Amino acid sequence: MVPETRDFVHLRREDRTVTMGAAWSLVGDGFGAVADVVKAVAALVNKYNTLLARVAADPGLPVPSPTAPYWLADPPHPALADMQSETLPREADVVIIGSGITAAAAAKSILEVSGSSSTSAAPPVRVVVLEARQLCSGATGRNGGHIKTAPYEEFARLRGKLGPERACDVARFQMRHLPALLEVGKDHPLAEVREVETVDMFLRDEDFDKAKRDVDAMREWMPEVDIRVLEGQEARSHIGVNDMVVGALSYKAGALWPFRLVTGVWNTLLASYPHLSVDTHTPVQAVSKSASDPSRPYEVHTARGVVTAGHVLYATNGFTPHLVPSLRGRLTGVLGHMTAQRPGSSFPRCHGNRSWSIISSPGFDYITQRPDMPTGEPGDVMAGGGLFNSREQGLDQLGVWDDSRVDAFPVMHVRGSMATVFEPRWGSGSSVEKTWTGVMGFTGDMMPLVGRLPGQKPPPAKDSGEWIAAGFNGEGMVWAWLCGTAVGIMILGKEDEDLQPGSGRPGGKLDAWFPREVVRVDAARMRRAELKNLAKEAGV
Repeated sequence: MVPETRDFVHLRREDRTVTMGAAWSLVGDGFGAVADVVKAVAALVNKYNTLLARVAADPGLPVPSPTAPYWLADPPHPALADMQSETLPREADVVIIGSGITAAAAAKSILEVSGSSSTSAAPPVRVVVLEARQLCSGATGRNGGHIKTAPYEEFARLRGKLGPERACDVARFQMRHLPALLEVGKDHPLAEVREVETVDMFLRDEDFDKAKRDVDAMREWMPEVDIRVLEGQEARSHIGVNDMVVGALSYKAGALWPFRLVTGVWNTLLASYPHLSVDTHTPVQAVSKSASDPSRPYEVHTARGVVTAGHVLYATNGFTPHLVPSLRGRLTGVLGHMTAQRPGSSFPRCHGNRSWSIISSPGFDYITQRPDMPTGEPGDVMAGGGLFNSREQGLDQLGVWDDSRVDAFPVMHVRGSMATVFEPRWGSGSSVEKTWTGVMGFTGDMMPLVGRLPGQKPPPAKDSGEWIAAGFNGEGMVWAWLCGTAVGIMILGKEDEDLQPGSGRPGGKLDAWFPREVVRVDAARMRRAELKNLAKEAGV
């Protein structure tokens, strides 16, 4: 459930190929009458229109009984998982909906920045966090634990849209997440936040050749990024794979136990800020406006009562359109599959210091490995992907918000991907320890939505507003933490102030490190975020 962005773009291209290719094959195979061909094409168009309708639907609330992720077992702070106030707070300066990495970063930013700059006479900022299920049980608690961006690919993807300078800004922002999360991880050692060597393994010469061209193009603009190109046998010897791998790229990335990092942050914040409250199993049903209290114009409705707030932050990723209908057709859910596997007996020992991506184009798999166990045994391998191996080549995973569902075909693929490229160095004795799913949030321009929601008259700083940080397109670990940090600063109205750095938070003015113009949510961006734009981009 980390980076499936490429899968989504290729899916549109695959959809085009299937639609046109199927129609022409019907003619060539003697399907016969023109009327029959028209019927076949109409059926394919209807399938495509059905897909567009599905991705624009209301997600509803998260299902009550989702699959159980590996990451949520044996929580270090078990009391937090189902915590609730005896009585739901009735008012707040800021209500944050969601409790994953975005929400934790935003709360940390709001509380620390407001606390460091407030005078003794200023009241503390009251923050109320509302979570539909258990703490951090959404996308953050279900992903692959990969702090990874492929900078060469991001630069190539964005250069034509944004220009090379802004493409560099975005790639550098994503790469900032590794040092930021390493910094936060120092206070939470159980989260296993670490730097790793990552290797992109290519199974086709044409994909490897394109990647090398993208690396060369990126180096002109980002010479500081060190990517090692491993050709043929050099790649196979370095990684320990067989001759199915034609080449590889090696560079720096990171890995972590995301649930433990985020729950550790919540535990520290709750101990440090008595004006912070977290209520799990409290799904938000609706957010409305009221003129009765200008300082707290928003009413956040739950089954346990209503919270009035000055600001509301939607940190609910793929589920956000349920509460913000204007995002339907612009932000949708995509179901991702993950496994935790015991590696085979001959698997090369990496001690948790390497991660892998298997590039098959279309689609790819992403794999991390936990550090060695205290017994000395190798850590479990966390493998995800397989989107294109579903029954409908990925189409049936789009517009899906049900993470209680597991589809057999993606799991079959993910279970065998590492064994396929590492055999005979995979060996015997491997097993699948856990299988689960999670919901990613995708937008039509494959960029997050971060900032004040449109349709509001911008109020004075620190007055009120509705905000969003969502739609991370399967790459949450290199977007969400600093997007949450940034939106917290914006909620406080301090984006133009020269702030002191904090743990996991850059210093200076916001625009010095945050690509606000790229991810802002204005009317033009809402048009670009329409999901039908993905089909246009692929030429459908």
